[in-house]
Amino acid sequence: DYDSEFVKKMNQGDIIVAGRNFGCGSSREHAPIALKAAGVSCIIAKSFARIFFRNAINIGFPIFESEEIARQCSEGDLLKVDTARGIIENINKDRVYKLNPLPAFIQNIISLGGLKKYVKEEIKRREVDV
Repeated sequence: DYDSEFVKKMNQGDIIVAGRNFGCGSSREHAPIALKAAGVSCIIAKSFARIFFRNAINIGFPIFESEEIARQCSEGDLLKVDTARGIIENINKDRVYKLNPLPAFIQNIISLGGLKKYVKEEIKRREVDV
């Protein structure tokens, strides 16, 4: 649901926890770019629109699907995210959630800052291997 005070509540590094089909209606990369540029560190949602999911990965923006977290998390809860292991901890509720970690190549795309940087690194690596 729309929150007119959302921008005022956001701080650098905050995590958005959302419902189903997050990012629906956004077929360009501008939506995840805007969220990343606004300081959102990652998004956890029940599900994502596929194109939003792919665009987020392509710009190096971590996102996770979890119906359980989206259902149990409350506004203001402090979350700690370990992207490599797929572990999300809700500090306020003393809960630990184990998700399937993103595949290694997707983690690599995110850690390098996006698909363009990933491809450049792959080209360099392959040139060295030749």
